[in-house]
Amino acid sequence: MIILTIIEAVVSATFGALAVASSGALLTHQKIFNNEFTMTLSKVVERMFLPAMIFTNFLKTVTFDSLLGLIPTILTTFFCIFCGYLIGVISNKYWIKKENLNSIIVLSSANPHTINIQLQIAYGLTTYFSKITNQSEKETEAKLVTIIIIQTVIVNAFRWSIGKRIMQQHKIAEQQNEVELLNLKITQPQQQQVTQNKKQESSFWNPPLISVIVSLLCLPIQKQLVNDTFIHRALFLPLQTISRACPPSVLMILGSNLYLIYFKNTQKKENLITILQIVANRLILLPIIGLTTVICLDQIGIMTDLCELFILFITFCTPSAITILVMAKQYQQQLEDVVSLILFYGYILCIITLPVWMTIYLAIFQPK
Repeated sequence: MIILTIIEAVVSATFGALAVASSGALLTHQKIFNNEFTMTLSKVVERMFLPAMIFTNFLKTVTFDSLLGLIPTILTTFFCIFCGYLIGVISNKYWIKKENLNSIIVLSSANPHTINIQLQIAYGLTTYFSKITNQSEKETEAKLVTIIIIQTVIVNAFRWSIGKRIMQQHKIAEQQNEVELLNLKITQPQQQQVTQNKKQESSFWNPPLISVIVSLLCLPIQKQLVNDTFIHRALFLPLQTISRACPPSVLMILGSNLYLIYFKNTQKKENLITILQIVANRLILLPIIGLTTVICLDQIGIMTDLCELFILFITFCTPSAITILVMAKQYQQQLEDVVSLILFYGYILCIITLPVWMTIYLAIFQPK
């Protein structure tokens, strides 16, 4: 019964995402969307929709006390991100061996999808975890959602700071290599472009990271923001409305890209074997590391809460975050097609892999 619940949650979340993405493909077919429009939309996502989503979700769900109580979860989330970066680097060095895809391989491996699929599974298993933890369903659901939101904030902060920097460094390195290979003298406009790129590379700050910091600073006035007050109606509700545009916007960008790849793009697509090897980093290798991690945490006694361990393990098992497509759209346009294919195959294959890993987890962590 639990397995069927997991499968239903994963399938509904995946097909729901693909349904929204298909609307982007349809609008592209009708020539309402084009590459220039989705580029602009990706900038709006980075500068407005995503920061608003981080701010409102964080303050609606997370309190100062819950933040302190989940420090082990926060630290382990950092470990999950680190393992992803490590797997990305090692896999490209030893078996994928695609230097031109290095930044994409690293980011695809290190950036888990942390909200939609996780929330669907959490809602589906709330009753189960309520019974085995002897807590009310309301308390159990609140705990699961809080953990997911905290992970989402952490992952987005790292993604848009370190991930963006990796993409920019890769792009600058490629530009410099092209100049050296062609043995061309850099003209003044070209020199200005390289200088501008280096200036962008050195910039650590970005709207999602600033949103995380502002969210933390607003914790002392959290009640005024989320309860029915003037500041709630004047500021929080409008931001909440804006935030709802983030997931569908990113999915429509994905759908538009997939349509252009399969129906309009005459260039050779990346080898399917390469795409599947990249996808395997997140769907096969990282779950193995994740399962080992949660077993060790439980055995040592650092983290014994079944809800925390479960959500942490899901973070190791989910496919790559869709927002890396927004980053590629802006900072490595030549690789956005590869990112789109990684996301597409990742979400299709997770329908199989996620239930398998969840079944293994539930078999190991039976209630005592």
